[in-house]
Amino acid sequence: MEEIELSNTRIKILDRIPVGLCLLRQDLVVLFWNSCLENWTKIPREQIVGTNICDRFPHLDRPKYLLRFETVFQQGLPALFSPQLHQPIIPSLLPNGKKRIQRTTVTAFPALKGKGFYALLTIEDITDMSLMLEAYHNELEQRKQVQEELQRSNAELEQFAYVASHDLREPLRIATSFSQLLEQNYSEQLDAEAKQIIDFIVKAAKRMQALINDILEYSRVNRNKRPLQLTDSQEVIEESLFNLRILLEETEAKVNVGSLPKIIGNKSQLVQLFQNLIDNAIKYRNIKQIPEIQIGAKAENGECLFWVKDNGIGIPSQQFQRIFKIFQRLHGREEYRGTGIGLAICQKIVELHGGKIWVESEFGKGSTFYFTLRSGEISNNPSIN
Repeated sequence: MEEIELSNTRIKILDRIPVGLCLLRQDLVVLFWNSCLENWTKIPREQIVGTNICDRFPHLDRPKYLLRFETVFQQGLPALFSPQLHQPIIPSLLPNGKKRIQRTTVTAFPALKGKGFYALLTIEDITDMSLMLEAYHNELEQRKQVQEELQRSNAELEQFAYVASHDLREPLRIATSFSQLLEQNYSEQLDAEAKQIIDFIVKAAKRMQALINDILEYSRVNRNKRPLQLTDSQEVIEESLFNLRILLEETEAKVNVGSLPKIIGNKSQLVQLFQNLIDNAIKYRNIKQIPEIQIGAKAENGECLFWVKDNGIGIPSQQFQRIFKIFQRLHGREEYRGTGIGLAICQKIVELHGGKIWVESEFGKGSTFYFTLRSGEISNNPSIN
């Protein structure tokens, strides 16, 4: 009884903490049982102190527990009973009747007169924490499943768009060719209304052909996942201007290019990016002015900020976000050519490169498209994902 009284005096200050504390002698007799354990187990201290703990909790008499307690008693080494591997050492119930999830640490406590060690069980109720972690992991798993399903769906849609667009080109070509052939061979037999109908068919087929071509271009952006490489943006601009040389000559457009840096990117996609932006600037030019386009860049914080500035018709501020959405047109087909997919392709290319793109414009005074790309000072060459 002297041991019980002394041990109770030593750790009396710990009696009220919200952690279960139990002190065991080497013969597994309980020397201390704090208020927290009383509340959890509904076992009063007077009924358990001085008795063998296995009388109340027979599962502790198993070899796997006895061996770990022996390590504490004889060698003074701690033992951890993880809730992921063990049932509660001292089971107790929550108000809803479910078992608490507990983490138990057994540490050596010097015995009286230096004879070995006692075992001090520190029992933490981690039910709330475990449930929060479980809910968090479940949410992550659900998000992962949704993301995987979305990726599969996107891949299927892209494949469908690619195959469908590719297969539609031939029947459209036949429809256009035969309509034109009909007009040529039977022109004298057709009245004005018939010729107008044929003209409508040919124009509609050509619009559909342009739309299909743009869908193919859009689907190819994700399919063209080549490694990012050190790329000279000056060469990218030169190739873009070469591809647009006929349009530039026809419109007498002036393109001023500043000093451009080296960047990390997919060259073919970057050519398409600049080509679309320059083409867009020429398409929406002010008919009273010669198109003037300024292209520049500056490096900042490990990335390069590019801009393509024009003196065109400008864009209303409320349309800034809409212009980057696929098939969104601000003007009718009769006013401006195109299908409304060029800027959507630009946005996809920039985002695949880890950058962002936006526009600043004043209606009637021109627009400036800004976008960011990684600086060529970065040496590693990851793939586009």
